[in-house]
Amino acid sequence: MSGNGKIRAAGNTAYTIGGALVLNGVLQLLVYPFLAAKLGAEANGTVLYIMALVNILGPSIGQALNNSRLVLRRNMDVTNGDYNLTVLIFSAAGIAGAFIFAGISSPGTITLKTGAPAVAALILLTNFRYYGDVEYRLSLNYRRYFIYYALCAAGYAAGYAVFRATGNWLVIFLAGEICALAFVASTGSIFRDFFGRSGFFRPVLRRGAVLVLSYFVTNLTLNIDRLYLKTTLGGEAVTIYYVVSLIGKTLVLLIAPVNTVLISYLTREKQGISRARFLKFTGIGVAVSAVFFVLCEIATPIFIRLFYPNLAEAARPLITVVTISQILAMLSAYLFIIALTFTGEKWQLVLQSLHLVLVIVLISAMTPGGGLPGFSLAVLIANAVRVAAVILLGTARSAGSDAKTLS
Repeated sequence: MSGNGKIRAAGNTAYTIGGALVLNGVLQLLVYPFLAAKLGAEANGTVLYIMALVNILGPSIGQALNNSRLVLRRNMDVTNGDYNLTVLIFSAAGIAGAFIFAGISSPGTITLKTGAPAVAALILLTNFRYYGDVEYRLSLNYRRYFIYYALCAAGYAAGYAVFRATGNWLVIFLAGEICALAFVASTGSIFRDFFGRSGFFRPVLRRGAVLVLSYFVTNLTLNIDRLYLKTTLGGEAVTIYYVVSLIGKTLVLLIAPVNTVLISYLTREKQGISRARFLKFTGIGVAVSAVFFVLCEIATPIFIRLFYPNLAEAARPLITVVTISQILAMLSAYLFIIALTFTGEKWQLVLQSLHLVLVIVLISAMTPGGGLPGFSLAVLIANAVRVAAVILLGTARSAGSDAKTLS
């Protein structure tokens, strides 16, 4: 990459991280703390449970198809309709699955009385919002990418004002998604000829399904604390673990913009990634993770005392274990996106599925007798195994890329 190219890449990374900071700043410093203060720990746990379903499906469908379009553009002349229809198909299946799961695991959480249509609309809009930023990734226009997420954050803030007047917390998130999608619809082209399909629709659907399933497993694992703890230890436990893991999870979310820039540039290259280059990316990730761990250890107790003072005592013993766990999740997410460019979707799905199975086995064994500390340690062990597995896979597959290059 030339000097100008590196400068542009650095600027694009700054825009993407800036967008994530603005969005998550509004959510984590305004929306969620005020919701917890107004609703209480138990009721707030229910909100977090419902939003876990949204946060599982949004990136699983929208972001997966977003990345799929970037990868497939190298050898398929796909159309907007190929992906818009695919988002709709997976969204319908996801909404049905979420409602069935909620009815089984936490009956009464989502009903017509509590806003089932609004929850369904939120899931659909969130899926399209995660997919929608592909408009700016395809063109490498990361200034508009930043505006896209800044407007989403502004919508959340405006929605919070409506919530204060109406008491309906769902309007907070609906307002944010609508603002972002209105911007991309007015400035971009990905929603034009919305239903127009090409001859590649079936490959898009088929390959998209593999990636969506892989992302679903990843995001289910990332949000399993809310789902599992709500059904076993109650809503207050959900809130406590959420608060302790918040700084670390925010870093996991912030790594997504870095991944966005990485895959945008790496997928423009025809050759694979060498073993030396993969190990260089790994070393950078480990070094950054170590720095983030120190920052989290300092910031998390301060954050909890400032924004959730009533939970500070219960949260204190969990901070170090949970922080390490979230840092490892961030590191593996970063390494996965690099490995995806040369290993193929099936390997990601295999490793993610094995990781989810490991998480379920460990938390099921360690939570009943150990409570929140046992749950936290189980997640830490599973995340450490995941990082090791991704490094082994990336090293082995990149070595194969080296062999092809030499031959």
